[in-house]
Amino acid sequence: MEKVYADFVAFNQDNFDAFVKSSTTFAKGVEQFTKHIAELAQKSVEDAVELSKKFATVKNVNDVVALQTKLIEEGFESAIEESKKVADLSASVIKEASAPLAERVKANIVAINAAAANVQSTVAKATTGSKKAA
Repeated sequence: MEKVYADFVAFNQDNFDAFVKSSTTFAKGVEQFTKHIAELAQKSVEDAVELSKKFATVKNVNDVVALQTKLIEEGFESAIEESKKVADLSASVIKEASAPLAERVKANIVAINAAAANVQSTVAKATTGSKKAA
């Protein structure tokens, strides 16, 4: 009975450890994601300052239109690139954070199947034994 209890405690400790590892990985990922967003915001402010300097140098309407067209194109390309980076970072964090939990789910399934097989074997032995006694 003590071995069963010790095995149960160890099994649950492994589950808890996987949860802690997953949470830690997720927290680090959120930190990395937040840092990326902060860097992006800082770059946006710097770009806005540069943009105001460029608009200060335009001399006619054609230059304004050309500058705006260029900025729209660059902004669109930058938005797509940053969206890809954020999506990749998010996918990476989720994959890394879920890995320990996925391993424990597999271990839980193996343990449940082993316990079910053990119960089935015990029932089969008991049934066979009661038929012989009759």
